[in-house]
Amino acid sequence: MNTADFEPMVARLERESETSPWGYKAKVALLALLGFGLLGLMLGVAGAGLLVLVGIAVALLATGGGALIVLLKLGKLLVLLALPLWFLVKSSLQALFVRLPAPQGLPVTRQQAPHLFAALEDMRRRMKGPRFHQVLLVDDMNAAVVQRPLFGLIGFPRNYLLLGLPLLESTSPAEALAVVAHEYGHLAGSHGRFGAFIYRLRLSWATIQAIVDQWTGVLAGLLRKPLRWYAPYFNAYTFVLARANEYEADAASAALVGREAAVSALKRVDVSGRDYARFLEATFKTMRTESAPPDDLSDRWARVAAEPLQRDRARQDLVQALGRDPGVADTHPSLRQRLKALGVPDHQLDEPPTPLTTESAAVRWLREHLPSVRKTLQTQWKDQVSRGWREQFQEWTELRHRLQSLQAQNERSVTEEHEVLRLTVQLHPDDNHLPAARAFNEAHPDLAIGLYLEGMLRLKADDETGLALLDRAMTLDEEAIRPACERAFEFLSQRKDPRAQAYADRWQHRQNFEAERQRQLSTLEPAGAVTPAELSADERDALVEMLRTLKPRVAGAWVARRVLPAAPQARSFVVVLRPGWWTRWRNQGGQLLQAAVNGGETVAGHFCLEVAPYKALCKRIQAQEGARLL
Repeated sequence: MNTADFEPMVARLERESETSPWGYKAKVALLALLGFGLLGLMLGVAGAGLLVLVGIAVALLATGGGALIVLLKLGKLLVLLALPLWFLVKSSLQALFVRLPAPQGLPVTRQQAPHLFAALEDMRRRMKGPRFHQVLLVDDMNAAVVQRPLFGLIGFPRNYLLLGLPLLESTSPAEALAVVAHEYGHLAGSHGRFGAFIYRLRLSWATIQAIVDQWTGVLAGLLRKPLRWYAPYFNAYTFVLARANEYEADAASAALVGREAAVSALKRVDVSGRDYARFLEATFKTMRTESAPPDDLSDRWARVAAEPLQRDRARQDLVQALGRDPGVADTHPSLRQRLKALGVPDHQLDEPPTPLTTESAAVRWLREHLPSVRKTLQTQWKDQVSRGWREQFQEWTELRHRLQSLQAQNERSVTEEHEVLRLTVQLHPDDNHLPAARAFNEAHPDLAIGLYLEGMLRLKADDETGLALLDRAMTLDEEAIRPACERAFEFLSQRKDPRAQAYADRWQHRQNFEAERQRQLSTLEPAGAVTPAELSADERDALVEMLRTLKPRVAGAWVARRVLPAAPQARSFVVVLRPGWWTRWRNQGGQLLQAAVNGGETVAGHFCLEVAPYKALCKRIQAQEGARLL
């Protein structure tokens, strides 16, 4: 189901759920039963077919005599029919019952964090939900509840709570508990047992779809069709319920910690999340000059999170968040919708959360265990990023050396002047480079790469005149279309400007063209047109020299240039190889082609033999003027 069909269906179901909630839920329940019926029917058909084939074989064996001769004659056919059915049933059942990997994180026990577990136990008692089997601390600005059934998709689930230490460092205990309570609300069924069941069923169907996609063969393709038809409709029908569940989970959170704390938590997570993203961005920027990542990341964030809230920036972040609309497939409502559902008046929507006047949730819940947690998580983070960090540092070092080398030259070409400008922007992203970019383009007004760079810098400075520069760059050089459209779309979509769609459409058109061009370049079509190669003397000599190294396996060779509709200017060639008699007698044409490929790329293109389906193509190549190489 595509977006054009999905959106109106969801809109219709939203209206239906409001006017007739019980009727809507009845349809969802029937659709859920239909899904289980379809899955059971598909596996049942495959299993029944397998049993029938086994029964036929057993019956023939039991009959004996002439039946055994029939069995011997039909044995291969029975095996060919039975094997696909057996592997289909076997792989499906294995996938349904294979255990999913357990969530990863730093385990924390009741003895290590008694205050945390006391808060969780109080929440469990008041919300009447299941207990957590394990609590894990992770290095993330979020909290999550994960269920892991004992047998794949079914049976005795273990419940995991994942708590992000960065989140705990930047929220009050009440706010952190509000976030946890929202996630726990899905597990506890705060929106009713039916809603909780559908919530988990949506997750299960995502796994079932992955299983179905693994089925192979003609029979599997036939069985896959009804399930692929069903899954999008189930997703659309339950989308409205899933989004309603989010509102009810928010309401359950507010009932536990109070409306004020729940509202503050929603705002705090968004504001602190943006602060944490900026913190990480600034941290990774230091790889330009630092050879190793910091070993105290968690300690640094704890200090940043403890600083007084910058209310002007927080308000600006909230305004941006309030302006975002949920995606068509996003069951989470927007921040604006969630706050209004909790009764926040319009004039208070962009009011930043109040500064933390108490200790953070991390300090309150982890106490003396907190330093150990910080040390462990920041050590794990450093180990994970160290290799990539060193590689990036080496690349930045090489860029610095290249810039210094260019700057030391007395004279530079236009290309080198642009490279100096580009490297300076890369190495010093926080400086103002617009004057230098403007001066470069005044001196070279028809150079697309310069216009693109200035346009990008202007958009980064919130200057809409950069769009005209990007348009000009795309006119001068079609290779600039995709990157320029990406920058323009990002700039306009953030401002909800309808012009963004035109850039998205142009990007998609160019993407389709480049994909077709790449397909034509990488695929040798038997019916493809060719023209004389017109190689330069050096190219021809290099190609002939490489082919001579293949003698006596190759007895003749011809070359022509391919005519590609999507890339008429591309210099893509095809070389026909005629194997020597010994190579042909030993049927080693494939090895000859591989040897030619391994001989080095003297010209871009393909090698082929005078065999089907390329016989006619080879004749056309051999008929071209100057085609013969050997």
